Amino acid sequence: MPIKTRKQIEYLLKITDKIGLIEHCVGSKPDYKEGWCVDDNARAIQVGLIYGLDKKIIDIYFDFLKKAWIKGKLFNDLNDDLTWKDNFLINGEHCGRALLALGEMIKNDYRSEEAKDLFNKIYRLIKENKTEYIRVVAQTILGLEFYKTEEITFWAEKLVEKYKKNSDKNWRWFEDEISYDNGRIPMALLAAYKVTNNEKYLLIGIESLDFLTEQIFDKENGFFSFPGYNGWFKRNGFKAKFGQQPIEAGGMAEVYLLAYKITKNKKYIDLAKKSFNWYNGKNILNKKMVNKKTGGIFDGLNEDKSVNPNQGAESVLSYLIAAKELSE
Repeated sequence: MPIKTRKQIEYLLKITDKIGLIEHCVGSKPDYKEGWCVDDNARAIQVGLIYGLDKKIIDIYFDFLKKAWIKGKLFNDLNDDLTWKDNFLINGEHCGRALLALGEMIKNDYRSEEAKDLFNKIYRLIKENKTEYIRVVAQTILGLEFYKTEEITFWAEKLVEKYKKNSDKNWRWFEDEISYDNGRIPMALLAAYKVTNNEKYLLIGIESLDFLTEQIFDKENGFFSFPGYNGWFKRNGFKAKFGQQPIEAGGMAEVYLLAYKITKNKKYIDLAKKSFNWYNGKNILNKKMVNKKTGGIFDGLNEDKSVNPNQGAESVLSYLIAAKELSE
């Protein structure tokens, strides 16, 4: 299903300057007060590679990551005065996202020696600090799919351990709540299965993905309703309806497509399309999330039943990555 993305690419370039991709926008105007971050510039590398953007643009994003590595640490947020914020997790999610982007660079043989060098530094940092953050573990696995594949089992076993500790017959999940960028976790186990052929990773990956689908797909109305950041979805049954974010739609489309490639079960193709259609108005408010005028993607669904008018980097990045996967 070819998806037109020219306007979104133009928008991405509009919110990119010589320093990197600007994190937030007020409406569609870059909000320089909020600065730039590794999280988004890492994902922008992925977009640049899969869409074949000008090398000068991809280099801006990669050079931002290189500059963020300072004295054995990977900083995340760059302020508008070009100083780095100190209050960050040394082994936080930005490290995992960076590994995934660098793995994609290595896979595509794009500045691969430099990418390997930075990958090794960040990976050593994550491993030495024994990260237990489940999304960092998942992103690390996805990066290792293309480089240092022999390390994948170490991290996949961490996800298996989390699953066994927290799941039961009624709650087949890795934590006591379903929160942010959830599709990445089963996706990591499916990627681990691709590399290792360990059936355990496939079983838990599919089992947790199917459970997640049961919780976030509204069968009665035929659309996805992701947990919002106004409380997420607690194990005790509370599910926040609002504060839904675009990253969930894109991330779920990605994991469903990977599940289809592995299992050949066509239900995952259907779910991927329905997840992506969240952007097209198939959501709890029946609101289109694509701004046709600017090319940006609105940042979420608000408690007052309005669409968040801001169109930040994460939103358009998640849309572009999923659109490319679906188009292929």
